[in-house]
Amino acid sequence: MKNTLNISKTILLVLLVIGITSCTNEKKTDSKTKNQETMANDNAKHTVLINPFEVPKGKLEASIKYWEDCRDFLKTQPGYISTKLHQSIKGDAKFELINVAVWESPKAFTDAMQKMMKQPEIVPVEGLKPTPSLYTVIRE
Repeated sequence: MKNTLNISKTILLVLLVIGITSCTNEKKTDSKTKNQETMANDNAKHTVLINPFEVPKGKLEASIKYWEDCRDFLKTQPGYISTKLHQSIKGDAKFELINVAVWESPKAFTDAMQKMMKQPEIVPVEGLKPTPSLYTVIRE
């Protein structure tokens, strides 16, 4: 039972961290030359992480710093495409931060998360609650 709990925590942390990736590794393309059909095909091939975070009171800056630390590591990993962190404009939103990250595949994401969990300098924020899930684009 204890091993199952540790594995569950590890998976949750991995998904949390994956949600904390960066857009600085995005491939730069001329948007005028890439048509909508090509973009739709490209998006359908990728895995999208959507990770809303419940941020503990008084821990917004620490949570953003944690996201940045995770992003900085994950953007160096194979399969990373981009990430963006969003903040709610509504003061009482349940999810104050939402990360949207794009990966080449679920495996690339999982592999990167496993590596990141071994990084002692990346320490989660106490009380930060992620709700991550992986998606694929099915319509545009």
